[in-house]
Amino acid sequence: MKKLIYIYPQKASFINGDIAFLSKHYEVKTQDLDWANPKKLVLNWFKQKLFLFKNIQNCEIIIVSFTGYFSSFPLFLGKLLGIKTLLILNGTDCVSFPEYNYGSLRKPLLKLFIKYSQKWATKLLPVDSSLIYQEHTFDENIAIKEQGVKAFFPNIKTPFWVIPNGFDTQFWNFKNTISERQGFISVVSTNNKSTAIFKGVDLILEIAKKYPNQQFTIVGMSAKLQQQFNKTDNVCFYSFVEKEVLRKLYHKHQFYMQLSVNEGFGCALSEAMLCGCIPIVANSGALPNVAGKSAFIVNHRTIENIEEIIEKILNLSEIEKEILSNNSRKHILTNFDIKKREELFLKEINNEK
Repeated sequence: MKKLIYIYPQKASFINGDIAFLSKHYEVKTQDLDWANPKKLVLNWFKQKLFLFKNIQNCEIIIVSFTGYFSSFPLFLGKLLGIKTLLILNGTDCVSFPEYNYGSLRKPLLKLFIKYSQKWATKLLPVDSSLIYQEHTFDENIAIKEQGVKAFFPNIKTPFWVIPNGFDTQFWNFKNTISERQGFISVVSTNNKSTAIFKGVDLILEIAKKYPNQQFTIVGMSAKLQQQFNKTDNVCFYSFVEKEVLRKLYHKHQFYMQLSVNEGFGCALSEAMLCGCIPIVANSGALPNVAGKSAFIVNHRTIENIEEIIEKILNLSEIEKEILSNNSRKHILTNFDIKKREELFLKEINNEK
């Protein structure tokens, strides 16, 4: 069986889907180290070199997911040895939003590693075209309007091909009708206050104050972080939950809100839509594309704009909600099934188009 090396940062659990289907066709050697801890950088580089030198023999392809301090050496080694290298771009490695302390490209040294990683790769595989180039209009306070690879590194000639994320459409299922549900849910998955605000938590809490009869649920904030926000009685916080619990929460809610300043894709959004939630998303990054035609789009990061959307939603009939709910699931089924990602991935690896 052909050998393939797959390198990714620790805790990027959604990559398990890639590894599962690639293992059907290749002998996959993986490494996931904690690259988020600066104190471990030197040790991790040493471990990475040992791993690569041990497994590089007879390796036909090197895949790296995300870009950072860990991505440059394997991609350089692949280029040096004439091995095909694929670099998956996921989001934070393509943007800079210093106003929210968000985005890898706001850090000069890390930006340098990202630049050469993208330069040395055989091909870039962004999960959405917005990671190559986008003009930001959602938050008027953002100074850097042009985002994406081409905005920050216009001279990089590495070819790219968009391969969207894929989801288990059997697990994230449509269980009950919209009339059996109520309220709004959002998943943020962070321990950091500035990132939570970047994800729109502050906006949701403000909207909750204006609609006390509506239920709002925010998932993925540690207990310590929850205490840093003032919430009203109609807001329910959850910490990090298992996916079975998250699925049950999706089944209880009519709407999914993603009001992030930027998203490279929107995995939780896709999962919620597969479970029948109607999407309300910011006009930023990949969100409008992922959410599709059934989504309600918030064009600007203002309470007034969000209120306009909420008023439209509250005037929907149950039949209209049912149609939007069904169409939301169908959109993800059609465009972002894990089987479609597998097909596109294998075509790229085997040089088929």
